[in-house]
Amino acid sequence: MRILFILISIMLLTACDNQSLATVVDKYDVSKLSVDFGNNEAYEIGANSEGMPIFKDAKAALKQAKSDYVEGFKAVAEEFELEPISHDNFQEYKTYGWQITVMDKNIQQQGVDITKFLDIYENSFE
Repeated sequence: MRILFILISIMLLTACDNQSLATVVDKYDVSKLSVDFGNNEAYEIGANSEGMPIFKDAKAALKQAKSDYVEGFKAVAEEFELEPISHDNFQEYKTYGWQITVMDKNIQQQGVDITKFLDIYENSFE
């Protein structure tokens, strides 16, 4: 019985640490989104089984976002004392991105776009 408990505990921990990618099952009308990622291949979006927008390649999308929103990620990290953005802490950036108080309007917009990006990124996992 003890071994069964240990095995189940290990399986649950592994499932929590290794979120599986959601599967694109249909096209998604990107005109419904409140953010425009342009025509960058890394940001290609499809729909998951619930019709929600997801990135076709979430890892590539996050890598591209780190490059496109450098100043925004830096401002969020500094203002809210966060570690650099990663899959493990993206929820914090999603929460705080739109709340940065820097005076630079471009960086403020990046913060808003980071939150919108991470909303889709979050959908990209089961």
